[in-house]
Amino acid sequence: MKKYITVAIILVTVIAVHIFFIAPLFSSKPESPPAAAKPPLPDAAAAPVTPVRRSYKVPSRNPCFGKFFNYRRAVWDNHLPVPGCRDAQSGILVDLDTHNVLWAKNPRTGVPIASMTKMMTLLLAFEALDHRSGLKLDTPVKVSAAAAAIGGSQVYLDARETHSFGELLKTMAVKSANDSAYLIAEYLGDGDLAAFVNDMNAHAYRLRMPNTDFINAHGLPADNGSDSVSSPEGLVILAEQLLQYPLLVKWTSTRQDYFRPAGNPHRQLLTNTNRLVGKCPGVNGLKTGYTKVAGFCITATCLRNGKRLAAVVTGFKSSKARNAFVSRLLDWGYRQVAATGKSSGPGKTPKKNQTVPK
Repeated sequence: MKKYITVAIILVTVIAVHIFFIAPLFSSKPESPPAAAKPPLPDAAAAPVTPVRRSYKVPSRNPCFGKFFNYRRAVWDNHLPVPGCRDAQSGILVDLDTHNVLWAKNPRTGVPIASMTKMMTLLLAFEALDHRSGLKLDTPVKVSAAAAAIGGSQVYLDARETHSFGELLKTMAVKSANDSAYLIAEYLGDGDLAAFVNDMNAHAYRLRMPNTDFINAHGLPADNGSDSVSSPEGLVILAEQLLQYPLLVKWTSTRQDYFRPAGNPHRQLLTNTNRLVGKCPGVNGLKTGYTKVAGFCITATCLRNGKRLAAVVTGFKSSKARNAFVSRLLDWGYRQVAATGKSSGPGKTPKKNQTVPK
Protein backbone atom coordinates (compact mmCIF):
# COMPACT_ATOMS: atom_id res chain seq x y z
CA MET A 1 0.00 0.00 0.00
CA LYS A 2 2.78 2.32 0.91
CA LYS A 3 4.44 1.47 -2.40
CA TYR A 4 1.39 2.67 -4.39
CA ILE A 5 1.14 5.88 -2.34
CA THR A 6 4.83 6.64 -2.98
CA VAL A 7 4.43 6.06 -6.73
CA ALA A 8 1.36 8.34 -6.81
CA ILE A 9 3.22 11.13 -5.01
CA ILE A 10 6.10 10.84 -7.47
CA LEU A 11 3.74 11.01 -10.45
CA VAL A 12 1.93 14.05 -9.04
CA THR A 13 5.25 15.75 -8.41
CA VAL A 14 6.48 15.10 -11.97
CA ILE A 15 3.22 16.40 -13.47
CA ALA A 16 3.35 19.56 -11.31
CA VAL A 17 6.93 20.27 -12.28
CA HIS A 18 6.01 19.91 -15.96
CA ILE A 19 3.02 22.20 -15.72
CA PHE A 20 4.62 25.00 -13.75
CA PHE A 21 8.24 25.01 -14.90
CA ILE A 22 8.84 23.09 -18.14
CA ALA A 23 5.71 23.73 -20.25
CA PRO A 24 6.06 27.57 -20.35
CA LEU A 25 9.46 27.18 -21.99
CA PHE A 26 7.82 25.65 -25.07
CA SER A 27 4.64 27.70 -25.11
CA SER A 28 4.01 30.07 -28.08
CA LYS A 29 1.89 32.46 -26.01
CA PRO A 30 3.50 35.94 -25.94
CA GLU A 31 4.64 37.28 -22.64
CA SER A 32 2.39 39.95 -21.06
CA PRO A 33 3.95 43.27 -20.08
CA PRO A 34 4.65 43.89 -16.42
CA ALA A 35 1.69 45.20 -14.47
CA ALA A 36 3.50 48.47 -13.75
CA ALA A 37 4.39 49.13 -17.38
CA LYS A 38 2.89 52.30 -18.98
CA PRO A 39 1.66 52.50 -22.57
CA PRO A 40 4.32 53.94 -24.93
CA LEU A 41 4.32 57.73 -25.36
CA PRO A 42 3.28 58.99 -28.80
CA ASP A 43 5.92 60.35 -31.12
CA ALA A 44 6.58 64.02 -30.32
CA ALA A 45 6.23 64.92 -33.97
CA ALA A 46 2.82 63.31 -34.08
CA ALA A 47 1.53 65.24 -31.04
CA PRO A 48 1.41 68.94 -31.97
CA VAL A 49 1.47 71.33 -29.03
CA THR A 50 -0.93 74.26 -29.06
CA PRO A 51 1.21 77.38 -28.67
CA VAL A 52 0.49 79.63 -25.71
CA ARG A 53 -0.54 83.07 -26.99
CA ARG A 54 1.30 85.79 -25.13
CA SER A 55 -0.63 88.93 -24.29
CA TYR A 56 1.22 92.22 -24.29
CA LYS A 57 -1.62 93.89 -22.46
CA VAL A 58 -1.98 94.19 -18.70
CA PRO A 59 -5.61 95.29 -18.16
CA SER A 60 -6.09 98.20 -15.81
CA ARG A 61 -7.48 97.46 -12.34
CA ASN A 62 -8.50 101.07 -11.87
CA PRO A 63 -12.30 101.18 -11.31
CA CYS A 64 -12.33 104.55 -13.08
CA PHE A 65 -10.74 103.17 -16.24
CA GLY A 66 -12.77 103.96 -19.35
CA LYS A 67 -15.22 106.23 -17.53
CA PHE A 68 -15.93 109.93 -17.93
CA PHE A 69 -13.60 112.50 -16.45
CA ASN A 70 -14.72 114.61 -13.49
CA TYR A 71 -14.36 118.35 -14.14
CA ARG A 72 -16.02 119.60 -10.94
CA ARG A 73 -12.76 120.60 -9.26
CA ALA A 74 -10.84 121.66 -12.34
CA VAL A 75 -9.05 124.98 -12.67
CA TRP A 76 -10.13 126.43 -16.00
CA ASP A 77 -8.30 128.21 -18.80
CA ASN A 78 -5.65 130.74 -17.80
CA HIS A 79 -6.61 130.81 -14.12
CA LEU A 80 -3.99 128.15 -13.51
CA PRO A 81 -1.28 129.58 -11.23
CA VAL A 82 1.54 128.09 -13.35
CA PRO A 83 3.74 130.27 -15.59
CA GLY A 84 3.33 129.55 -19.29
CA CYS A 85 -0.34 128.64 -19.15
CA ARG A 86 -1.31 131.42 -21.53
CA ASP A 87 1.02 130.03 -24.20
CA ALA A 88 -0.99 126.82 -24.52
CA GLN A 89 -3.64 126.72 -27.21
CA SER A 90 -5.35 123.91 -25.33
CA GLY A 91 -4.53 121.48 -22.57
CA ILE A 92 -5.61 119.23 -19.75
CA LEU A 93 -4.16 117.65 -16.61
CA VAL A 94 -5.87 114.50 -15.29
CA ASP A 95 -5.37 112.37 -12.20
CA LEU A 96 -5.68 108.98 -13.88
CA ASP A 97 -6.30 107.16 -10.60
CA THR A 98 -9.49 109.12 -9.88
CA HIS A 99 -10.25 110.61 -13.33
CA ASN A 100 -10.42 114.01 -11.68
CA VAL A 101 -9.43 116.83 -14.01
CA LEU A 102 -7.06 119.23 -12.27
CA TRP A 103 -6.72 121.79 -15.08
CA ALA A 104 -8.48 122.27 -18.41
CA LYS A 105 -8.19 124.70 -21.29
CA ASN A 106 -10.33 124.00 -24.36
CA PRO A 107 -10.19 120.31 -23.36
CA ARG A 108 -12.70 119.05 -25.91
CA THR A 109 -11.75 121.29 -28.83
CA GLY A 110 -10.30 119.49 -31.83
CA VAL A 111 -6.85 120.84 -32.76
CA PRO A 112 -4.03 119.60 -35.02
CA ILE A 113 -2.00 117.01 -33.08
CA ALA A 114 0.96 116.29 -35.39
CA SER A 115 2.91 113.17 -34.38
CA MET A 116 0.68 112.48 -31.39
CA THR A 117 -1.35 110.78 -34.15
CA LYS A 118 1.09 107.86 -33.78
CA MET A 119 -0.44 107.04 -30.41
CA MET A 120 -3.44 105.53 -32.19
CA THR A 121 -1.18 103.74 -34.69
CA LEU A 122 0.73 102.21 -31.78
CA LEU A 123 -2.47 101.19 -30.00
CA LEU A 124 -3.79 99.38 -33.08
CA ALA A 125 -0.40 97.72 -33.56
CA PHE A 126 -0.30 96.36 -30.01
CA GLU A 127 -3.89 95.21 -30.23
CA ALA A 128 -2.98 93.40 -33.45
CA LEU A 129 -0.14 91.65 -31.61
CA ASP A 130 -2.67 90.35 -29.11
CA HIS A 131 -5.35 89.31 -31.57
CA ARG A 132 -3.94 88.73 -35.05
CA SER A 133 -2.92 85.13 -35.60
CA GLY A 134 0.76 84.68 -36.40
CA LEU A 135 1.77 88.27 -35.74
CA LYS A 136 4.72 88.59 -33.36
CA LEU A 137 7.34 91.16 -32.45
CA ASP A 138 9.87 89.31 -34.59
CA THR A 139 7.59 89.08 -37.63
CA PRO A 140 9.62 90.38 -40.61
CA VAL A 141 8.22 93.38 -42.48
CA LYS A 142 9.60 94.29 -45.91
CA VAL A 143 10.13 98.01 -46.41
CA SER A 144 8.07 99.45 -49.26
CA ALA A 145 9.20 102.20 -51.59
CA ALA A 146 6.30 104.37 -50.40
CA ALA A 147 7.32 104.03 -46.75
CA ALA A 148 10.95 104.82 -47.57
CA ALA A 149 9.84 108.05 -49.25
CA ILE A 150 8.12 109.50 -46.16
CA GLY A 151 9.95 112.52 -44.75
CA GLY A 152 10.09 114.40 -41.49
CA SER A 153 11.30 112.57 -38.40
CA GLN A 154 12.48 109.21 -39.72
CA VAL A 155 14.92 106.31 -39.47
CA TYR A 156 15.70 106.35 -43.20
CA LEU A 157 14.12 103.06 -44.13
CA ASP A 158 15.35 101.60 -47.40
CA ALA A 159 13.21 99.56 -49.77
CA ARG A 160 15.95 96.90 -49.79
CA GLU A 161 15.58 96.36 -46.05
CA THR A 162 13.44 94.09 -43.92
CA HIS A 163 12.88 94.85 -40.22
CA SER A 164 11.00 93.13 -37.44
CA PHE A 165 7.57 94.40 -36.50
CA GLY A 166 8.78 95.14 -32.96
CA GLU A 167 11.81 97.15 -34.06
CA LEU A 168 9.59 99.33 -36.23
CA LEU A 169 7.28 99.97 -33.28
CA LYS A 170 10.27 100.90 -31.13
CA THR A 171 11.40 103.52 -33.64
CA MET A 172 7.92 105.03 -33.54
CA ALA A 173 7.80 105.12 -29.74
CA VAL A 174 11.30 106.54 -29.24
CA LYS A 175 12.20 108.45 -32.38
CA SER A 176 8.68 109.21 -33.68
CA ALA A 177 9.65 107.75 -37.05
CA ASN A 178 7.17 108.71 -39.75
CA ASP A 179 8.47 106.14 -42.22
CA SER A 180 8.00 103.34 -39.69
CA ALA A 181 4.47 104.52 -38.90
CA TYR A 182 3.59 104.50 -42.59
CA LEU A 183 5.04 101.01 -43.02
CA ILE A 184 3.19 99.64 -39.98
CA ALA A 185 -0.10 101.05 -41.28
CA GLU A 186 0.60 99.62 -44.70
CA TYR A 187 1.38 96.20 -43.23
CA LEU A 188 -1.61 96.04 -40.86
CA GLY A 189 -3.92 97.36 -43.55
CA ASP A 190 -2.72 94.71 -46.04
CA GLY A 191 -1.60 97.49 -48.33
CA ASP A 192 -4.79 99.53 -47.93
CA LEU A 193 -3.83 102.66 -46.00
CA ALA A 194 -7.36 104.06 -46.18
CA ALA A 195 -8.67 100.95 -44.43
CA PHE A 196 -6.15 101.37 -41.63
CA VAL A 197 -7.09 105.04 -41.16
CA ASN A 198 -10.75 104.01 -41.05
CA ASP A 199 -9.83 101.61 -38.25
CA MET A 200 -8.11 104.46 -36.42
CA ASN A 201 -11.22 106.61 -36.58
CA ALA A 202 -13.53 103.74 -35.70
CA HIS A 203 -11.44 103.04 -32.63
CA ALA A 204 -11.49 106.72 -31.65
CA TYR A 205 -15.27 106.59 -31.86
CA ARG A 206 -15.44 103.48 -29.67
CA LEU A 207 -13.21 105.14 -27.09
CA ARG A 208 -15.38 108.29 -27.19
CA MET A 209 -12.48 110.58 -28.03
CA PRO A 210 -14.07 114.02 -28.49
CA ASN A 211 -13.61 115.83 -31.80
CA THR A 212 -11.11 113.40 -33.28
CA ASP A 213 -10.39 112.75 -36.95
CA PHE A 214 -7.29 110.95 -38.21
CA ILE A 215 -6.19 111.39 -41.83
CA ASN A 216 -3.08 109.20 -41.75
CA ALA A 217 -0.96 107.03 -39.45
CA HIS A 218 1.96 109.40 -38.80
CA GLY A 219 0.61 112.93 -38.30
CA LEU A 220 2.23 114.81 -41.16
CA PRO A 221 -0.07 117.26 -42.96
CA ALA A 222 -1.78 115.94 -46.07
CA ASP A 223 -0.98 117.35 -49.50
CA ASN A 224 -4.16 119.43 -49.30
CA GLY A 225 -3.02 120.96 -46.01
CA SER A 226 -5.42 119.06 -43.74
CA ASP A 227 -4.24 117.62 -40.43
CA SER A 228 -5.16 114.86 -38.03
CA VAL A 229 -7.03 116.46 -35.15
CA SER A 230 -8.06 115.48 -31.66
CA SER A 231 -8.74 117.08 -28.30
CA PRO A 232 -6.68 117.08 -25.10
CA GLU A 233 -9.35 114.96 -23.42
CA GLY A 234 -9.31 112.51 -26.30
CA LEU A 235 -5.55 112.13 -26.12
CA VAL A 236 -5.67 111.38 -22.39
CA ILE A 237 -8.27 108.71 -23.11
CA LEU A 238 -5.89 107.27 -25.70
CA ALA A 239 -2.91 107.54 -23.36
CA GLU A 240 -4.74 105.59 -20.68
CA GLN A 241 -5.27 102.77 -23.17
CA LEU A 242 -1.59 102.72 -24.14
CA LEU A 243 -0.41 102.55 -20.53
CA GLN A 244 -1.81 99.01 -20.42
CA TYR A 245 1.15 97.86 -22.55
CA PRO A 246 4.32 97.65 -20.39
CA LEU A 247 6.60 97.10 -23.39
CA LEU A 248 5.40 100.31 -24.99
CA VAL A 249 5.91 102.22 -21.73
CA LYS A 250 9.42 100.76 -21.56
CA TRP A 251 10.14 102.20 -24.99
CA THR A 252 8.55 105.59 -24.36
CA SER A 253 10.56 105.93 -21.14
CA THR A 254 13.84 105.04 -22.89
CA ARG A 255 16.13 108.00 -23.50
CA GLN A 256 18.32 106.32 -26.14
CA ASP A 257 18.43 103.03 -28.00
CA TYR A 258 19.79 101.64 -31.26
CA PHE A 259 18.03 100.73 -34.48
CA ARG A 260 19.63 98.19 -36.79
CA PRO A 261 22.16 95.66 -35.47
CA ALA A 262 25.77 96.33 -34.54
CA GLY A 263 28.00 96.26 -37.59
CA ASN A 264 25.32 97.60 -39.92
CA PRO A 265 26.74 100.73 -41.60
CA HIS A 266 23.33 102.38 -41.29
CA ARG A 267 22.91 101.66 -37.60
CA GLN A 268 21.19 104.61 -35.93
CA LEU A 269 21.15 105.92 -32.37
CA LEU A 270 17.57 106.77 -31.44
CA THR A 271 17.10 109.66 -29.03
CA ASN A 272 13.72 110.10 -27.40
CA THR A 273 11.86 113.12 -28.73
CA ASN A 274 10.34 113.56 -25.26
CA ARG A 275 13.11 115.45 -23.47
CA LEU A 276 11.17 115.31 -20.19
CA VAL A 277 12.14 111.63 -19.90
CA GLY A 278 15.01 111.41 -17.45
CA LYS A 279 14.74 115.09 -16.51
CA CYS A 280 11.25 115.50 -15.07
CA PRO A 281 10.77 112.99 -12.22
CA GLY A 282 8.42 110.14 -13.07
CA VAL A 283 7.75 110.98 -16.72
CA ASN A 284 7.48 107.72 -18.65
CA GLY A 285 5.96 108.82 -21.95
CA LEU A 286 4.12 109.27 -24.03
CA LYS A 287 4.35 111.22 -27.30
CA THR A 288 5.48 114.55 -28.65
CA GLY A 289 4.43 116.34 -31.80
CA TYR A 290 5.26 119.31 -33.97
CA THR A 291 4.11 120.85 -37.22
CA LYS A 292 3.96 124.50 -38.17
CA VAL A 293 0.19 124.50 -37.74
CA ALA A 294 0.01 122.39 -34.58
CA GLY A 295 2.93 124.03 -32.82
CA PHE A 296 4.85 122.07 -30.19
CA CYS A 297 2.58 119.52 -28.51
CA ILE A 298 2.94 116.71 -26.02
CA THR A 299 1.02 113.99 -24.25
CA ALA A 300 3.03 113.37 -21.07
CA THR A 301 2.34 110.59 -18.59
CA CYS A 302 3.93 110.54 -15.16
CA LEU A 303 4.16 108.15 -12.22
CA ARG A 304 5.31 109.43 -8.81
CA ASN A 305 4.89 107.57 -5.54
CA GLY A 306 2.26 105.33 -7.10
CA LYS A 307 0.17 108.26 -8.39
CA ARG A 308 -0.43 108.63 -12.12
CA LEU A 309 -1.04 111.92 -13.91
CA ALA A 310 -1.44 112.64 -17.61
CA ALA A 311 -0.96 116.05 -19.22
CA VAL A 312 -1.67 117.21 -22.75
CA VAL A 313 -0.77 120.62 -24.15
CA THR A 314 -0.81 121.96 -27.70
CA GLY A 315 0.21 125.04 -29.64
CA PHE A 316 3.47 126.11 -27.98
CA LYS A 317 5.95 128.16 -30.00
CA SER A 318 8.99 126.18 -28.86
CA SER A 319 9.79 122.80 -27.37
CA LYS A 320 11.68 124.54 -24.58
CA ALA A 321 8.62 126.53 -23.51
CA ARG A 322 6.39 123.47 -23.82
CA ASN A 323 8.67 121.27 -21.71
CA ALA A 324 9.17 123.91 -19.04
CA PHE A 325 5.43 124.43 -18.70
CA VAL A 326 4.59 120.71 -18.54
CA SER A 327 7.28 120.13 -15.93
CA ARG A 328 5.82 122.90 -13.74
CA LEU A 329 2.29 121.69 -14.49
CA LEU A 330 3.05 118.18 -13.24
CA ASP A 331 4.71 119.53 -10.10
CA TRP A 332 1.64 121.65 -9.42
CA GLY A 333 -0.67 118.70 -10.12
CA TYR A 334 1.07 116.43 -7.64
CA ARG A 335 0.83 119.13 -4.99
CA GLN A 336 -2.92 119.30 -5.58
CA VAL A 337 -3.28 115.51 -5.34
CA ALA A 338 -1.28 115.47 -2.11
CA ALA A 339 -3.33 118.30 -0.64
CA THR A 340 -6.79 116.94 -1.51
CA GLY A 341 -6.13 113.21 -1.20
CA LYS A 342 -8.12 110.64 -3.11
CA SER A 343 -11.46 112.20 -3.90
CA SER A 344 -14.57 111.07 -5.69
CA GLY A 345 -14.36 108.98 -8.82
CA PRO A 346 -15.52 109.67 -12.35
CA GLY A 347 -18.09 112.34 -12.95
CA LYS A 348 -20.06 113.75 -15.81
CA THR A 349 -18.89 115.27 -19.06
CA PRO A 350 -17.76 118.92 -18.90
CA LYS A 351 -20.05 121.81 -19.54
CA LYS A 352 -17.66 123.36 -22.04
CA ASN A 353 -16.99 122.05 -25.57
CA GLN A 354 -19.19 119.01 -25.11
CA THR A 355 -19.39 117.90 -28.74
CA VAL A 356 -18.61 114.20 -29.16
CA PRO A 357 -17.93 112.70 -32.61
CA LYS A 358 -20.90 110.95 -34.13
